[in-house]
Amino acid sequence: MEYTADLKDIKFLLFEVLKAGDLQKLEKFADFGVDDYEAIIDAAYAFASEVLAPLNDVGDKEGLGFGPDGVTMPTGFIDGWKRYSADGWIGAIVPQEVGGQGLPVLMGQVIHEFFLGSNISFALLGGLSEGVIDLIHHFGNEALKDMYLPGLLEQGWAGTMCLTEDNAGSDVGASRAVARKLDDGTFLIEGTKIFITGGDQDMSKNIVHAVLARVEGDAPGTKGLSLFMVPKFRVGADGKMLAGPVPNDVRCARIEHKMGIKASPTCVMNFGEKGECIGHLLGEQGAGMKQMFHMMNEARIMIGCQGLGLAAAAYEKSRAYAMERLQGSDIEHMKDPKAPKVAIINHPDVRRMLMFQKAAVEAMRGLLYMTAMYEDLAREAQTDEEKAKYRGWVELLTPICKSWCSDLGFKSCDLGLQCLGGYGYTNEYPLEQFVRDARIGPIYEGTNGIQAMDFIGRKVPMNNMKNFQGFMKEIHAFVAENSGHPVLGDLCGKLKVAANQVAEAAMKLLMAAMSDLSYTLSHAYMIQDAFGEMVGAWMLLKQAVVASAKLDAMYAEKGLVMDADKLNLVKSNPDAAYYFGKIKAAEFYCREILPFVAARVEIMKSGDRSAVEMVF
Repeated sequence: MEYTADLKDIKFLLFEVLKAGDLQKLEKFADFGVDDYEAIIDAAYAFASEVLAPLNDVGDKEGLGFGPDGVTMPTGFIDGWKRYSADGWIGAIVPQEVGGQGLPVLMGQVIHEFFLGSNISFALLGGLSEGVIDLIHHFGNEALKDMYLPGLLEQGWAGTMCLTEDNAGSDVGASRAVARKLDDGTFLIEGTKIFITGGDQDMSKNIVHAVLARVEGDAPGTKGLSLFMVPKFRVGADGKMLAGPVPNDVRCARIEHKMGIKASPTCVMNFGEKGECIGHLLGEQGAGMKQMFHMMNEARIMIGCQGLGLAAAAYEKSRAYAMERLQGSDIEHMKDPKAPKVAIINHPDVRRMLMFQKAAVEAMRGLLYMTAMYEDLAREAQTDEEKAKYRGWVELLTPICKSWCSDLGFKSCDLGLQCLGGYGYTNEYPLEQFVRDARIGPIYEGTNGIQAMDFIGRKVPMNNMKNFQGFMKEIHAFVAENSGHPVLGDLCGKLKVAANQVAEAAMKLLMAAMSDLSYTLSHAYMIQDAFGEMVGAWMLLKQAVVASAKLDAMYAEKGLVMDADKLNLVKSNPDAAYYFGKIKAAEFYCREILPFVAARVEIMKSGDRSAVEMVF
């Protein structure tokens, strides 16, 4: 599969809207300038295009092998992983002091978009490995870091997250996995985990599993869970695999046969069938859920980026197809059987679908990149107040990144398929794979329904609602600053109305929860979507304000004052066309998507309890 991405849009968002170059003011990123970031973007895009994309179709059609020796990856994946590891992508955002490149999380988000958009099955394994590295870096003692980080960062080892069990599912506290402490301080691990992404594969020399288990005698529920590092092959204190290598009684019992992400091994993993599975406790005993949520929140944002990456790739494919595919005559000549055929991009309904995809992609990209930048600012904040502000906003936006972007990403891929008509439904084009691959996003790493309950039940009221209120003030400040904008002022007014509606609905749902929790939770998805739609409008308007100023400067430079002359410039100049497109994307979104906020608020205020009262 050929992979293309809109580098112009990515760089515009990074450097002209978010001002990523200003991160150089922070001590941690003092060595990185805009030129460095642009070089990294170009290198990541080249890796995605030249290495990952050619393997995407192979992986989807060939799938995985499974036998007594475990999982075998599709043709080319082993060499791809070697290149991925050798080029240092696995440690791109890992701090330099532990062997990584030390890039901002913001740049990691760009890399994720490329890799997930070009080959999601491959990229998921790398993303989880990043997560395990981050866990060990944050919570591991020096001995554990010396044991596992060199292999993960330098020797091409991979990592996984092992939470789910067949009896527990999303109810993690019902876990039955057991850890028995040995005299040397290690633990014998015994249990079965299901739906483990990358649980087994033959690409990496070793796999380090982050396994949730309960030490014998510890409390039931989530409070008694601890987190253990459990390697596929045993590792010495020096960070090297024991000669052999020596198996650690970790076995893949089965792989799932899935609708999509067919080259991503989803495994049932058995730990300690022979009573010989050794694990190393990460940090404090009983702190497993706190540690795992640290990794899960990063994974949830990555799943949102999965929605973005696939939607962006689908948009590029469907737009290119629509510009080339000749079918039907222009609408002005539709009754003339002799009229020449035109590219389907001229048809209003196709333009509607493409416009939705464009607006959706640029809104998601804005949200995900901005959230990543908030994470950088939280990590490097100079005051407790500043740290609390940005950390609170990351907490608030995490379920929105995961849910809203995975839902919208799937819908965008579906519209991309629709643009191709019958050909979209065939595997001659990649759109049908995008749709299949995108569908898992709303399901894993906590279903989007669970994210919605977390959003209204935990994230909105968190810190006495200061996070929520501070974030809403940020939106209102933007509206106040731009309410008089000659082109976008009216749209900013629509955002203000939507923001007020969202705030009112959130308060009503929280108040309703005191007497009717079922009602609030049955409408949680509505407030989550409404909040996401509101933020999406803000993201597009922020971009449009900058683009409008750039476009006005181009008009002024050429002395253009007549609308016809300005339009001719837009049609003839790629830069002018790009900035014009940003304004039109904001117009389309605020007039055709943002109004759904009002409908969702009306539903939340309806008092309808039919879903909870229904007898099924």
